[in-house]
Amino acid sequence: MASFDFVRDKLTEWNHSDLIQRFEDEEIDEESFLSLKEKDFINLIPKIGPRSAFREKHKAFIKKQKQPDDDKNIQAATWSSVSIKASKSSSENITGEMVNQEPRQKNIKPRNQTPKRSETKRSLDKLLGTCGGSVPTTNTSGVGETVYDQSEPSTCHGCRKEKRTKVQRKRKSDEAHANKQTKKRQCVAASRITETFETETKTEVKKIMQHVKSKLDDLPSTKLIDFLRGKIQTLEKDKKEIVGVFGKTGAGKSFLINTILGETKLLPSGNQGACTSVMIQVEANMTDSKYIAEIEFMTEEEWKEELLSILRDRSYKDGNDEDHERDDDDDDDEKISSLYGKDGRGATLEELMDRKHFRKIPEFRLSVKKIFLCDTAEKLSETITCYTRSDTQSDTFKRQYWPLVKCITIKVPNSKDLLEDVVLVDLPGNGDCNKSRDEMWKSFVGNCSAVWIVSDIARATSEKESWEILDSTVSLFGPGGECRSISFICTKTDDIEENQKADARTCILRRNETTKRQVRDKFNKQKEVKKHFSGGKDFLQVFTVSSKEYQKEKHLQQEETEIPKLQEFLRNLNDRRTKTSGYVSGAYGILSLIEGAKSSDMTDSKEEVCQVLEQRLKDEIKSIGQTIYEAYETFERCLSEGVRQSEESCEKLMNKVIAPRGKKGCGYQVVKSLCKNGGVYKPKGKRERRREINLNESLASCMRSLIDEQFKIHFPNEGKGGPIREQIDTFTLDTNSLVGEHPGVSLHLTFLKTEETELKAKLIFDLREKKKKIYSTLTESIKDTMLRCYIRASEHAGKDSLKRMKDELHHHMKNNNIFRKAKEDMLVCLTNLKDHIMMQLKCKLQESMDLSLKTPNSSFLPDDVTVEYNKMKMYYEKLMGCSSTVQFTPRLDLHTKTKVFESQSGNSRKCVQVSTSVTMLNPEIVKELTTHDRKPTYRLQCPKAGLFQCSSTGLVFLMEGKGDVVYMMTQWDSRLLGSMTPAGPLFSIDCSEQSVRQLHLPHCMCDEKDEKLSVAHVTDGNMEIVQPLKTTATHVIVNITHLSLFGLIRDVFSILPVRSQVLLFLQPQGNRPQNCILNVILLPKNVPLCEVEHQQKGSTFIQSSSNCTLSPRGKYGLCCELVANSRIQPTSGQFDYDYSPNFHPTFQVFLDGMSGAENIRLSLLDRGRNDQIVWECLIPTDFEPPHVNPINLNPGAEPELNKLSGEAFVDKHMADLIQRVTMVQYVAGDLLVEEMIPDELYSRILMASPSQVQMRLMFDAVQVGGTTVKSAFYKALLNHEPRLVQDLGKIKLLLSPVAQLVEHGACNARIVGLIPRSTHS
Repeated sequence: MASFDFVRDKLTEWNHSDLIQRFEDEEIDEESFLSLKEKDFINLIPKIGPRSAFREKHKAFIKKQKQPDDDKNIQAATWSSVSIKASKSSSENITGEMVNQEPRQKNIKPRNQTPKRSETKRSLDKLLGTCGGSVPTTNTSGVGETVYDQSEPSTCHGCRKEKRTKVQRKRKSDEAHANKQTKKRQCVAASRITETFETETKTEVKKIMQHVKSKLDDLPSTKLIDFLRGKIQTLEKDKKEIVGVFGKTGAGKSFLINTILGETKLLPSGNQGACTSVMIQVEANMTDSKYIAEIEFMTEEEWKEELLSILRDRSYKDGNDEDHERDDDDDDDEKISSLYGKDGRGATLEELMDRKHFRKIPEFRLSVKKIFLCDTAEKLSETITCYTRSDTQSDTFKRQYWPLVKCITIKVPNSKDLLEDVVLVDLPGNGDCNKSRDEMWKSFVGNCSAVWIVSDIARATSEKESWEILDSTVSLFGPGGECRSISFICTKTDDIEENQKADARTCILRRNETTKRQVRDKFNKQKEVKKHFSGGKDFLQVFTVSSKEYQKEKHLQQEETEIPKLQEFLRNLNDRRTKTSGYVSGAYGILSLIEGAKSSDMTDSKEEVCQVLEQRLKDEIKSIGQTIYEAYETFERCLSEGVRQSEESCEKLMNKVIAPRGKKGCGYQVVKSLCKNGGVYKPKGKRERRREINLNESLASCMRSLIDEQFKIHFPNEGKGGPIREQIDTFTLDTNSLVGEHPGVSLHLTFLKTEETELKAKLIFDLREKKKKIYSTLTESIKDTMLRCYIRASEHAGKDSLKRMKDELHHHMKNNNIFRKAKEDMLVCLTNLKDHIMMQLKCKLQESMDLSLKTPNSSFLPDDVTVEYNKMKMYYEKLMGCSSTVQFTPRLDLHTKTKVFESQSGNSRKCVQVSTSVTMLNPEIVKELTTHDRKPTYRLQCPKAGLFQCSSTGLVFLMEGKGDVVYMMTQWDSRLLGSMTPAGPLFSIDCSEQSVRQLHLPHCMCDEKDEKLSVAHVTDGNMEIVQPLKTTATHVIVNITHLSLFGLIRDVFSILPVRSQVLLFLQPQGNRPQNCILNVILLPKNVPLCEVEHQQKGSTFIQSSSNCTLSPRGKYGLCCELVANSRIQPTSGQFDYDYSPNFHPTFQVFLDGMSGAENIRLSLLDRGRNDQIVWECLIPTDFEPPHVNPINLNPGAEPELNKLSGEAFVDKHMADLIQRVTMVQYVAGDLLVEEMIPDELYSRILMASPSQVQMRLMFDAVQVGGTTVKSAFYKALLNHEPRLVQDLGKIKLLLSPVAQLVEHGACNARIVGLIPRSTHS
């Protein structure tokens, strides 16, 4: 026994504990261990790496053993034996003389003195004895334990020799252990010092940046200032790492988390009849010393839907459908009884939703979080028990609210060391039947950086549930997530048999090592799990822990419980150093940019550096694009083969789910629920081993299996990260290589280096997020394509309905290219990934280069940040272990009311000083360049250097001297815009004197900070995007070197509101001058009025309050009404806008009679917001309109529209239906089932947003389909929107204000063109 202990201890000491079982199997004891040869090493340790390390340690050990040191050995033997005797003084095998020997020895020979050899020998002889009997020897596996050798002694000399050897071994083992502990303490101490330095550094850096930000906040808004403010705000945005803790109920997850955090009573645990029933995330409270719990409830509507499902399942219990089978309802019953008690038995839905049940949780009805703050963990635990646990053993009813809870966030004070950037999430193993909780569960699993599988050590390998959790969730946290490591944590290692407690420590440690080996072996057999990971050295870790022993240390020391290893795991994941380095690096770059912008001029050196960097950027982006394209081709080949195999085996793939051979549980209710829930069926009840049934996953499995290997190569979670990640890591502009040649821009290059590092980190994060979507694309695409079929199949009922549902599924799968579409969708995602990475690199770094190298020196910067910079530089160098030779001197900036810029003429340069005040000038229309068919051409005569604004167009020119500026509006070329859209007119500008140095283009944004505007510079058919120097509340400012075409552009998908104008033009109607047409034109505010007036020749412009706020792609209607009293009420709203060269009327109001009215009231209505008035004005009428008879808008129609046919009703109320129908998906589903609309259109409707856009898509098909489709549409409206149909049936005319006027003979008005039109020519 002791001989094997020696081998075990030595292997553990040499970090080869994984070889213990191997050595024991070969029966290698101490003697054979010392005599191992090279061939034995090869047989015992097949792998070269571990074998080489073991060989060196074994060789050194043998060499050390051969060195004679008898005196030390004898001395160690004496004092070790004395210690043994003292620890077991009460043993019957140790005599009274031996017991009394210890104090005498201690008095005569203190430990710090060396006894004489003769005394040592006599003491040893007396201590060991010369007679037979059992002799106590020290067990190397523990301290203070005694193991008895029952073998017969041969001779006194042999006995002494054996004891000396064992004592010698014990001494060396103790020395090794002591050295190991000393080194560990030194490492821990050094680590603590480093952590303290990093924490203090980050604190100081934050103070510096807060001071700098306060300086920036006092300055006027400019492009550079706004950029710097934004950069400071983003310094703190770090993603937290999530550790998902999975395990069977009762495995000890809550107790484990409590122990790791040093909080014995934080998470409720311990009661055999209670278990954690909700998701709980634990994070650090970084603000104060309170224990905080934030409880997030599901919504009332979500709980109502769950109750409906429970009641529906209960109603099936007495059903007679031969095909029907029912899930276990234990879980449902527990939810009802926990929340309602006896009141829940036989209650109706209305009774269960009665608000009396929720009086104590008003937050539930308000859909807000309930927050508790407590001074102690114990108090918080008691407070939230009813929100976290189901207690089945309580004798009295106490209302429990856990069925209503989605998630609980617990914030723990004083846990910064472990949880500053880490969140521990206690998760159920297989999601939840409730849709909202299940979606949150999947989100948590997909975002896990590490996964902990917790299991009782007694059932670690035999219990199926832990391994089924791993198998069922691997696609979510593996290729569909970002998990970088899996840890199998075996708990309750202190739970041993009664007969093992005499030697508890040895039994515990031995079982721990055996279990670790068994878990690793079983994991290596999980091929479906392992195929998703590259399987690095530290990917799978096995921990054997005991929370009780960590707290009590009855049998094990704290280190042996392995709780400290889990704490160290969290510290490494916390990675405070990396986050601190990133923060300091970003702050250092910001201050470098400020100093650089204040201490250098726009020199040739800047231009040269900028050209070099732009070329490098172009080359690097091209290289990344090529790598992603190669990945695209690889996946295209795999997916093509997957499509072929899927089409050949589609029947098999589907039957595997809906008709598995030899299995029960796929009857009527399963298939029915599967169809109702988009191909997914999640069993209810407490049969936790039952897994989710997903038909979409099964159909995609063939394609998935063919891309899994390539996906692991290109998008691995662990390791270096694949070829795309490697390309991002190696991307560099190599700014350091330019510092030597261009020291004057070293600060700018420092800033660009930090920007490059920050952008690469962001792209790596984006890559992780987008690869999740790419992996899930196959399943989601198949789900979308099958959705129509699922809806149809779910409606089958009655006899043979199970067969008809299955036939429906098979038929749809065969006749729709679901696999080809899935392939195309995945390839589109890969293309989008490439475009995103390339665009981010190009735009972000180009913006940084423009700001640092192309922006003129600005006096609008903090007065002096040199002190802050020097401090930051010191922190940066200490943290990064680098040095810098950049030095700078403070520069005094004088703030004046003039602008200074450098002008170059030939080889000479001159400084020009101009006033910053703007002079308004009226432009001249150049008649020789302006005809009836052409746009007006303007000339602005600027008499001197300065800022001059055109009163007609709003353009502002910064002139370095006298000059005539000639300009006109021209048409945008949509081919050049790409993903951008015009944000203003395109101006063609020329100045023969070439004296224009700066251009101020008017914009129409409500807040210049909300939208990133760029300037398009078009020359010879090519468009260059120029980053603005500054954006004010009204203008975008850009420096120019030569004149051509200039205009504002922005992102095509932007929907931010814009300042707009409503222009009114009164036009005679044909050859009847007594009748008029009122043209109403909606335009952005920066479209010049003079341009519109030029096109509306022959019409009279009506001056009115034209200002309003409208949003892109908004839909608006117009209301015209004659009133007796004057009243103006303009309001704000939303609108779509256009910059085409021709400005057509958005609305036309035909005015046929006025009946002496004093005013015309016009109102602009926002159709997307229930006809809210967004603009309104009163127009005085100073002319006498001719009298005309009222026009009957619908001759012969009945007053009540509800008597119309379905077709007529749809035609009559199209505009109202588009605005007011909310149940769009259900209406579309009915049309899909009736085969009135195709699958593709149904999918587009589901993906569109908001409901108005969905309705427009549906109406396109309804109008094309004719009478049959309109009738079906009307029928669907009656089913899903009965109140709306009834409400519309009571309306006599579409526009009630106008209708009333018509009935009273006051006016006859026709409103044309309710939908704004795009007017591209």
